[in-house]
Amino acid sequence: MKKIILFALLLLPFSLFSACAAALPGEEVLQNLTNRSADLESYHQFVVFRTTTTKEDLNGATAVNEQYATADATLFPEEKIGYGKRIDKNSAYPTTKSEFYVTPEVGYTRTDDADWTAYATPDVPLASLQIYPLETFIELSQIIEAYGTLELRGDEYLLSFSGSDDALNKEINYLFQTLPSEQTEYDIEIRLDAETFYLTAFSYLSTVTRTDQKTVATTELTGEFDLYDQAKKLKTVPDFDAADTTAETADSSF
Repeated sequence: MKKIILFALLLLPFSLFSACAAALPGEEVLQNLTNRSADLESYHQFVVFRTTTTKEDLNGATAVNEQYATADATLFPEEKIGYGKRIDKNSAYPTTKSEFYVTPEVGYTRTDDADWTAYATPDVPLASLQIYPLETFIELSQIIEAYGTLELRGDEYLLSFSGSDDALNKEINYLFQTLPSEQTEYDIEIRLDAETFYLTAFSYLSTVTRTDQKTVATTELTGEFDLYDQAKKLKTVPDFDAADTTAETADSSF
């Protein structure tokens, strides 16, 4: 019995060393992520976007404004086809539910079961359906690899950053096309499958505190990605014959 225990103890450091040795350098992990995601036939994503602004007035009363959206999208990049649903809620307005069906030529949307509207520019409803595309989160992964940490945990790679950094702040603001703020704290985690290198999940939280204005603004993004090259097309395509047509070209996404 003692020999078995001693043998197991001797094997433990070797096992730990082997697990550590299996971890690839960050640059190689990100290159694999980029390469595997470049020629995707299909995938599914579920993204939640939430902004909250808390402001204290001169009398000490606190007002909170919250806006959020959830988007469930199935996408076929090579064919430029996508479909899904989105829910939007603003503190001051009722919740709206939208459906999307996008083809290479036309994008269709309808809100709260109203009539379908056809967009001559499919990129408009596609951007609204995705909130942010997969490519955005791949770029975010590259930024976090440069400024944060990357570690192998079991069957996944974990990219993470917590804190503030001026250079990182500039890159993130450029990526999301947001106005920069010097007082921004980030808490970001991105998970990649260690075998396939596909992005599987992420969580993103930014907090901007403006003491002089007694305001705190947070932006939260969470998401899950799956069904890589396994997503299915709709068995029945909606009837768009009566759809209203619009030449809308402005971006309607967040």
